[in-house]
Amino acid sequence: MDLKHIFKLGALSTAMALAGCGGDININTGAEEVVTETPTTTPSQSEQAAAYSGFAERNTSLSVDGKEVWTLKGTLAPSSAASTVGSGDTGGQDAETIVLGNDVVWELDGAVIVGGDKESSVILEVRAGTKIIGGSDSYLVVSRDSKIHAQGSATQPIVFTSKESAIGQPGEAGQWGGLVLLGNAPVNTCPDLTACDAAFEVGSHNYGGDNTEDSSGTLKYVRVEFGGFKINDTQEMNGISFAAVGSQTVVDHIQVHLNNDDGVEFWGGNVSISNVVLTENFDDSLDWTNGWQGSAQHVYIRQADNGSNRGIEADSNSDASAMPQSLPAIANVTIEVANGENSGGDDAEGILFRKGTGAHAYNVLVKGDVNSGECLEINDDNTVVSTQDGALTMQNSLVDCVEPFKDAKVDAEEGRSLALDVEAWFLGQEGNLAGASDLNGYMPNTASVALTGGAADLSNVDQRLADAPYIGAFDGSNDWTEGWTTAIHDDATPAPVALPVLTSCPVGTSAQSVVAGIYKDDSINLVCTLEGNVTSNTTLLAGENVMYKIDGGAVVVGGDNTDSATLAIQAGTKLFATDNSYIAVSRGSKIMAKGSAEHPIEMTSEQDVIMGAEGSRGQWGGLVLLGNGLTNKCDDPNSCDVAFEVGDFPYGGNDNADNSGQISYVVVKYAGFKVNDTQEMNGISFAAVGSGTQVDHIQVHANGDDGVEFWGGAVNMKYVYLTENFDDSLDWTNGWQGKAQFVYITHEDGSANRGIEGDSHKGTGDTPVSKPVLSNVTILPGVDIENASGDKGEGILLRVATAASLNNVLVQGRKGSTSSTETGECLELDGTYADLVDNVTNNELTISHSVIDCNEPFKYSSDNAATADAVNVETWFLGQAGNSTAAVSITDGMPAATDTTLLGQGIDMSSDSFFESTDYIGAFDGTNDWRQGWVHTPN
Repeated sequence: MDLKHIFKLGALSTAMALAGCGGDININTGAEEVVTETPTTTPSQSEQAAAYSGFAERNTSLSVDGKEVWTLKGTLAPSSAASTVGSGDTGGQDAETIVLGNDVVWELDGAVIVGGDKESSVILEVRAGTKIIGGSDSYLVVSRDSKIHAQGSATQPIVFTSKESAIGQPGEAGQWGGLVLLGNAPVNTCPDLTACDAAFEVGSHNYGGDNTEDSSGTLKYVRVEFGGFKINDTQEMNGISFAAVGSQTVVDHIQVHLNNDDGVEFWGGNVSISNVVLTENFDDSLDWTNGWQGSAQHVYIRQADNGSNRGIEADSNSDASAMPQSLPAIANVTIEVANGENSGGDDAEGILFRKGTGAHAYNVLVKGDVNSGECLEINDDNTVVSTQDGALTMQNSLVDCVEPFKDAKVDAEEGRSLALDVEAWFLGQEGNLAGASDLNGYMPNTASVALTGGAADLSNVDQRLADAPYIGAFDGSNDWTEGWTTAIHDDATPAPVALPVLTSCPVGTSAQSVVAGIYKDDSINLVCTLEGNVTSNTTLLAGENVMYKIDGGAVVVGGDNTDSATLAIQAGTKLFATDNSYIAVSRGSKIMAKGSAEHPIEMTSEQDVIMGAEGSRGQWGGLVLLGNGLTNKCDDPNSCDVAFEVGDFPYGGNDNADNSGQISYVVVKYAGFKVNDTQEMNGISFAAVGSGTQVDHIQVHANGDDGVEFWGGAVNMKYVYLTENFDDSLDWTNGWQGKAQFVYITHEDGSANRGIEGDSHKGTGDTPVSKPVLSNVTILPGVDIENASGDKGEGILLRVATAASLNNVLVQGRKGSTSSTETGECLELDGTYADLVDNVTNNELTISHSVIDCNEPFKYSSDNAATADAVNVETWFLGQAGNSTAAVSITDGMPAATDTTLLGQGIDMSSDSFFESTDYIGAFDGTNDWRQGWVHTPN
């Protein structure tokens, strides 16, 4: 899944506070950022306002993926105004056509209705790559005679998701509503189809009619996740609802994930669907009723243990005379039946045919487990009649279950007088089998009967079906789910609230024997070793009894821009490494380390976990990400192979938007081993890593060298806690042009150097120039005595031609009267390389709305006679907006709620959509501590 800049904004009430105004705006020109004087909007904002303000309203308090958020509410109607459709990815409105561009993120406020019911019709176009988010009462309805054309692609799916997920909080079922399409096709709840106004179960929107060929538009490569809010026991939202939708509607490559009711449901209609993924939905994954006569082919259903009901629930009408009868064509379906029952008390089951439904099913594979419920059930007299008159058939299908069948039985109290032996009915039809399916995940192995047992010539049986002569949704070679789905491939499935007990190591790791009492955590009885070159996607599963051992030196994920692989790490996973070991993620590969506040991911040393030993600096390597971004170490970015300082792994390229994956809620401790005086490992190294990588909620503690370091690239980060690192806590060089917000740095006295050390280049004309933008930083440097390398505790050093924009920074030094009790210089500029002086002169190096509270606040240095005394740092600092040397009072980094020196004195940086709106100086607002629950607390 493609995850970019999604960051937790805290409580939703905080996230929705109005953004402040004023301050400078940073405009990304594609080369380097240029600071201009306080215009009211950027050019792109002006274009978006012109395009969208006629039918939407900008949410100025929220940004997602580094984009503006525009809110849709109420009914979308045609317009008689001139077209506002913009250029490129920008949408707009042209008469009855409304285009949602992917240049912004769209927010649904309540029920958003496309067009009126058979009047004021609207065509809603959604461009590929667009994200649409919803809150707790939000859903999207496409009215009769209106259309939605949502056409994504395998590389740019259209994603409907919850607001919580979009802002970095855990995505959960029921956080918003879903997508509803209302059509004019037949439905058997209307006696007169020429005057049919069936009421949808949520919102009473009308659907139904007599037009089997009606069109509600197109859904292609569309993902709907975390929906299904519940109104009451009978009114719940499905992921995608098709209410009397006609056959001219095009639906293929859709996924519904973690919905709180059904995945997709059909009420009558004739719409057909193909290439459908339904994962972890609470009730039924695929549900039809009231006369659906469409088709479904290539459907993959995966249920959640103790969280799902039926894979397919199929109805027509309790009244056998109601017409049309449900009679879909179903082909090439794989159902992975879960274990257990969901919280509603429903067992996980495979297929239930009931209420008089018909269907013609081909090439269906149902696989159950030890604790799964029945895999194929037929229920009630009307459905038994459907089997007798040939309306319900099943051919060339495979049932691989411990409890394969459940019969229809006579039950006088329920009014049932007909019985059916379901096993005999199933096995009596052509090509059906009950036995082993031989699958690898959802793919059939080469010897599987599923590959050869399918019905051929399906297109001759039903022209809506494609020929696919195998059983199940997959042919064993081609995985049509890749690239556009979630929770299937290279993203780790979210860990449950309580971590499970694992009984075996995941594929890609090897189990080692565990001696009782060897580990400080006596619940650990499973240790899985990861070593060597990881060349296939590997997921480290979280468990309360398991740890992962990084061993044998460098564990390298993927090859260099070849044999790409993803190392996925579930929330709550604990890793430890041996003395000479570390993890390196190659160019073109990814790490998806997705922790949570409740279950952070921990990477530490072997000594930290072994009984009788203690964790300390430099006991293992750390984490290295190698990207294809720009670095000024390369004259030609199109042919760039810089060697990383440990291991000589290549990095660099021409793509500052490169994606190396995600690191969220990750704690790295006791890393940073030393090879020699010039080769040392940082806690997390970002080597030419691009802005497509998501980094938030990270801690590096007690590293033997720097906490985090950047060599070029444009990766951004938020919520960063750097504690007791030996050299520099935050270090950049060689053209880093990323951004950072909410950074808290603390030092151990006598064992640290600088809070920030910022460099760019030594050669004249080297590009790109380092020019990061930082906001809301707190640095508490150590005392002015030497660490073991001869470096003293200091605050910020900017040197070697760097540019930067620093904002809302607090540096508070120790305040004693001697070097052993006070901090060294808190803000130093080193002008040895004259470009740094030029950056000061040209306002390419700036600091604003910041406080330096130190006994030795400022220093200028230079080893270049031509730049000696070129800058008076104090004058430069105090001459910029909002800066002071006022004394402040903080406790563990937090100002008091009544503070007036820091709170209310900051600059709002949210004109750049990466930054959250703040009005305070430092990393904390005095109320919300973003470290709570997930960080390691130093002693």
